[in-house]
Amino acid sequence: MSPNAESHTEAKSAPAEQATRGAVHLFDVAGIKITIDYTWLIVFALVLWSLSAGYFPIYYGGYTSNLYWIAGVIATILFFASILIHELSHSLMAIRHGIKIPEITLFIFGGISKLSRDPTDPKSELKIAIAGPLSSLVLAVIFAIVKVPFHTEPAGLLYGIFDYLAWINVALAVFNLIPGYPLDGGRILRAIVWWKTGSVERATKWASDIGQGFAWALMALGAIQVFLGSLIGGLWLLFIGLFLRGIAMGGYQEVLMKQSLEGVRVNEVMIDDVIVVPPHLHLDELSHEYFLRHGHGGFPVMRDGKPLGLISLSQVTSVPHEERQRTAVEQVMVPLSEGIEIEPNQSLAEALRKMRTTGHRRLLVMDGDNLRGMITMAGLLRFLEIKRVLEA
Repeated sequence: MSPNAESHTEAKSAPAEQATRGAVHLFDVAGIKITIDYTWLIVFALVLWSLSAGYFPIYYGGYTSNLYWIAGVIATILFFASILIHELSHSLMAIRHGIKIPEITLFIFGGISKLSRDPTDPKSELKIAIAGPLSSLVLAVIFAIVKVPFHTEPAGLLYGIFDYLAWINVALAVFNLIPGYPLDGGRILRAIVWWKTGSVERATKWASDIGQGFAWALMALGAIQVFLGSLIGGLWLLFIGLFLRGIAMGGYQEVLMKQSLEGVRVNEVMIDDVIVVPPHLHLDELSHEYFLRHGHGGFPVMRDGKPLGLISLSQVTSVPHEERQRTAVEQVMVPLSEGIEIEPNQSLAEALRKMRTTGHRRLLVMDGDNLRGMITMAGLLRFLEIKRVLEA
């Protein structure tokens, strides 16, 4: 993740998962939805300010304030374009290996590629991980070549823009090659250990431990900088360290969770006797007659025995109170077309992957066109907790 850290996991830990909430869709590239989270505006403003008010005036004097801000805008936009290319390189390589990438999100700590599933072999993991740093190094070479004609006045500021972009892409590649999960270097290390040992669990444990060590080192360096008077720089390193530590721990826990869920089928854990609601029901009636009476967080929506979708508390609360009397369930429900169905003989690991990919905490268990039941994230977590206690 750039500029600070990178994650391209299928099932993200909490800090990374939050980054994709509230994101704004910009455009699509090769079928991949490119979005920006609102937190991205913070780092965009910081980079723009540091370049326009600090870096360019210090190293390229003699220009007006307006020119410095124009240069800052150009450099900042190209910097984040570089981050996007870095992420796209991971994503396009993943697509070549049969892994779908529905979305890339830029947020305060850089970029996240949302993989539909993890690589199934170490060679694929290695190729996907190394694609990002290689793309950053290629960009660095391109910017280094482009800057050469602009070394003389009055185009010195253009030289400065491309010189900065060449340097920052090298820094981006080097930082991400640090062998700590979830950075690219950590994924490369995980792929190599996985390749040599045949154990993705052991490989992830190694990479996760090194990643946590690197995160603690960043936090220690940040604390030292704060103590020495560099408040903003020190706090930034502290936040990055906390973020990396959370993802490094989450990555290993995710592998353990998947292994626990892999051998269990959906129909062993699903809710069999589900309560269904009609699509024409108004939301205020739904609230009193279903949510408050039964205490569940969501229900399948059916008409004449045919499943149409899911309705949950989040859809109800998204509608203002005064509009719930005239808003029907079918107007706000999640339709089947959003990938909220799963077959009963599939594994719980696949159910978890689908929940994380779609962003929905409930899935309809379908046998053809027939509704067999429903499986929830709460049910999966309860199963894992009971299994952990029994095996302790």
